[in-house]
Order: sequence, then C-alpha cells, then structure tokens
Amino acid sequence: MNPPLDKLPVYILAGGRSLRFGADKARALIGGVPLACRVAEALKSMSSSQTVVSAEAGAYEDLGLTTIADTRPGMGPIGALEAALADRLARFSEGWLLLSACDLAEPDAALAQGLIGHIREGTQVVAYRTDRWEPLFALYHSSIRGLVSQHLDDGQRAMWRMIESARHMAVPLPAGVTGISQLNTVEALRRYEADRD
Repeated sequence: MNPPLDKLPVYILAGGRSLRFGADKARALIGGVPLACRVAEALKSMSSSQTVVSAEAGAYEDLGLTTIADTRPGMGPIGALEAALADRLARFSEGWLLLSACDLAEPDAALAQGLIGHIREGTQVVAYRTDRWEPLFALYHSSIRGLVSQHLDDGQRAMWRMIESARHMAVPLPAGVTGISQLNTVEALRRYEADRD
C-alpha cells in the first residue's frame, strides 16, 4: 500500500567514506545528537518510514535507525539511490521517496513538503534548483530505477546528469533560503556550531 503524498519513505545517505570529514560524519554530534539522527528527527513529521543507506546493513541500528546496504558500494549517491529505490519497491511497491544527505545543516520538513507540492503526473524527479541541482534533498519516483541502474552500468555517477535525463521538475528555493547546505567537513561543522551559539 502506498503512503499518502504528505508522508513518504525517507532514505538518509550515510554510505560515503567521509574522506573530507575524516570520520563517520553520520555519527558526528551537534548538541549531542548524531547528524543522521538529527536529520531523521527533523523529517519525522513527513515520513512514513526512515531508512539509512550505508556501506553496511545494520551500521546505524545502535542509533535506532534502520539501515540497508548499498547495492553497489563505492558508487556514491547514485548507487545509494539505486538501493533506496529497490528497497522502496520491495517494501511499499511503486511510488515516491525522499532522498536526503545525512549531513544537512538545516534539515527541514517544510522544505520537503515544498517539493511534494510540485509533484505532477508523469514526473520522475522533483528537486530544488538554483544555479545547480540539489540532488541530495530531492524526491525520486520508483519508475526511475531502470534509468539509475543504466547510468551506473555506463559508469555515469553524476546525479545531475541522471536528473536531466529523467522527467524532472525544477523547484525554486523558497524566499530566504539560499541553498541546501551540508556539513561535509569538520571545519564546516565547527563553524555551524559557532554560529548557533
């Protein structure tokens, strides 16, 4: 059974090697809360389920987060999207999912709802766009699975290329929001924490 469009399965990406961060950034703390948990909590109101996609199944179960493994480890976000789409189809049948990075500076359910409001018949991707796409906080329909797999088979890992080859909807960011910021270095995390104090 498909969830209503105000609540969708949320998949949180935590499968990267965190090379720039130097440690597992999904477990990095802000106010004592791991980044992955912070994203999950912020998106709870609009999610029908929450699943982390990681290099290893069960990697974040100790944080209370259901965790599945990348189907193609080391392929970056597009590989994690393939795993998320397969999981969505297996558990909930066809429909939409929200893909989110685990290191969002300001995870916001209202931003997710803004994307949901732009879903149109036949669309496969709904994502924010300014001068570039924001693929790591975007909606993907399960009908895109074959296209995602084909890009991976062809060695194409750029999310924006895949989005532009799909039936997509570009959504402008709301007034006052300049971008979807990620805390992908320790320095960025420290600056963010300092600005909050």
